[in-house]
Amino acid sequence: MIGPIPVSLVRCLNYDPDGVRQSLREALDPLGGMGALISPGHKVLLKPNLLQGKPPEKAVTTHPEVIRAASLEIMEAGGTVFIGDSPGSGSLSSVLSKSGIAGVVEDLGLKVVPFRTPVPVSVPVGGVYHSIELAGEAFEFDLIVNLPKLKTHAQMVLTLAVKNLFGTVVGAAKPSWHLKAGDSDHMAELLLDIYRTVAPGLNILDGVLGMEGNGPGSGAPREVGLLAASPSALALDLVVSSLLGVDAKENPVLRRSMERGLPGSMPEQVKVFGLSPEDASVDDFILPASYTRVDFSLPDFISGPLKRSASSYPFLDPSICTTCGICEGVCPVSAISLFDDGGGDVDKSICINCFCCQEMCPEGAIRPVAGSLLKILKRLGVA
Repeated sequence: MIGPIPVSLVRCLNYDPDGVRQSLREALDPLGGMGALISPGHKVLLKPNLLQGKPPEKAVTTHPEVIRAASLEIMEAGGTVFIGDSPGSGSLSSVLSKSGIAGVVEDLGLKVVPFRTPVPVSVPVGGVYHSIELAGEAFEFDLIVNLPKLKTHAQMVLTLAVKNLFGTVVGAAKPSWHLKAGDSDHMAELLLDIYRTVAPGLNILDGVLGMEGNGPGSGAPREVGLLAASPSALALDLVVSSLLGVDAKENPVLRRSMERGLPGSMPEQVKVFGLSPEDASVDDFILPASYTRVDFSLPDFISGPLKRSASSYPFLDPSICTTCGICEGVCPVSAISLFDDGGGDVDKSICINCFCCQEMCPEGAIRPVAGSLLKILKRLGVA
């Protein structure tokens, strides 16, 4: 891309269908409109955030009206719209139904594409991985439109445009990739390689109603009133992370992208259109309890014990837990043992702090709790 990468910020206060579509058009105008990306006959895949089957007011999934507005814009430009994902929990049809998106699919005649077939895909030159097994179905289209939801994330601080593409990893393979990647920095490298491999042509962020606190599945809905659009997922994440008060160096995806020199990772590479960052900024946005600014650039024999004490771990609340077993099933290291009467125990000696259990818990019974040193550092205001 020649010149600065555009990131468009537009105010959108609610999900009134006409208002969402008008706001989306305003967001796309600086990018040349949907017609600049789509020619008649193009097959276009929408990749929303379909983590779990929760109603729209829970702010877990991309809102149906954002999907409707994007679909109508694509159809008006002459494209055929498909919608696909591999949800973290539940079948695609079930999540579409429970999230209210199935109604839009039926109204507009969208074609549903479950991500079922993992195929090895080569990562572009400069990646950490040589190839990654991703859903083969995602590579059958002329254009991918990435439709993330603005949410917090216990491991990655935020889940925005880059993180949303982890949904192209098929079903049960997700926990194994968490195990292979390990900590948040290595997970960020994986996410960046997936982003560069999938290469969405357009990214539209649903930040009308976002999620703060212990996201991405059980945080608190937060009215943000924002739609954002960019051809670059990284540039969009860079701008929105700043709006939420998260410095790029404290966001694992952005920190690693800057170290790799990826396009869209530096402020001077980006031009913001629409709302100014000052007008779009969000005051007192609550980050996950697991969030910390502690730097462990120390020898391993010192930093290892410090990391364990200054990290957060999953806690299973016995008053909420139904012992459904989902957390046990998704834990990549089998660190969770459930109790018959509710709740359970996490073996901190093997837990890798991926928070897959917290992300997938349908009851919101799992939350991050700080280790002893992290509690002290937070009280001192240095973490």
